[in-house]
Amino acid sequence: MTTHWLPTGLHELAATHGAVIDRTCDAAPVGDASWWVDLPERVVDEPTRPAEPVPLGGGYLSVDLGPDDAATWESFRAVASRDRDPESFAARAQVWRLPVAPYRRQPGSSFAEVDPEPMGQVDLRGARIVDLTSMWAGPLCTELLGRAGATVLKIEPSARPDGLRWGDGDDGSGRAPMFMELNKAKEILDLDLRHCSHGGEFDRILRSADLVVTSLSNRALANLGMDAASLSERHPGLRTLAITAFDEASPEADWVAYGTGVHATSGLGWVGECPVAPAFSYPDPIAGLLACRTALAQLTDSAPRHSRVSLAGAIAPLADIS
Repeated sequence: MTTHWLPTGLHELAATHGAVIDRTCDAAPVGDASWWVDLPERVVDEPTRPAEPVPLGGGYLSVDLGPDDAATWESFRAVASRDRDPESFAARAQVWRLPVAPYRRQPGSSFAEVDPEPMGQVDLRGARIVDLTSMWAGPLCTELLGRAGATVLKIEPSARPDGLRWGDGDDGSGRAPMFMELNKAKEILDLDLRHCSHGGEFDRILRSADLVVTSLSNRALANLGMDAASLSERHPGLRTLAITAFDEASPEADWVAYGTGVHATSGLGWVGECPVAPAFSYPDPIAGLLACRTALAQLTDSAPRHSRVSLAGAIAPLADIS
């Protein structure tokens, strides 16, 4: 749909995942998978494009800063100004929890996720999903589950709202078009998990939940006591699905990154003698579709009770096509 750069095979991969989801659910929530991939182009007249690669030494960086990162970024640059190696610079930035990643000519340690096959059709009416995700990949996963009939409760504290709420096209009301499209089929609860005690309101919610979907980093989940081990200890029957930027076994497992950073490390965007930024964060919708497919497999007991999907792993098959 866009004339800006996207990898070869992107829409075909999305269609593969979408077909599995639709034949598993009576409601067929995906429909045209390309619509979900091209969502920024569909719902916003002039979507903001990812930042262009930043040259450093003999290479390039993806610098994907959020509004709260500006001061930290300036302080870090003053400290690391002499470091001209993109790999070293990015690794040091990650210590400061800055979403900086090197553009690589070849993929790093990412490996393709296993495509789960749900066991037969599933009726999601009565299924209860707790959504601890934000931005695009996680909300897409849970939105499709909601449109297929599940009851989805999105936890979104007013102190830390979803980053898409005030995104492109917002008129100041916090109803940006992408946020609204990705959260139509959900109830939203203002609850700050940083101030929840064990046995409190959040644990009461989890007692009746079938699946918790998260998109927080490993470190953040552990700090909140929301990692799979902690949750299963308190709620033994609960399923968990973690959506992360990188593979659990990769050196970047604990990195802070958005889809553009995952694109940078994947090697997919290195065209000719220099890298190109993508039209939009395409790893997100692919990971969201794969996560929905995984969730359906979990709910039919044909995938591990505690599963994980990474953006890096979700787009790894594209490296064989490009």
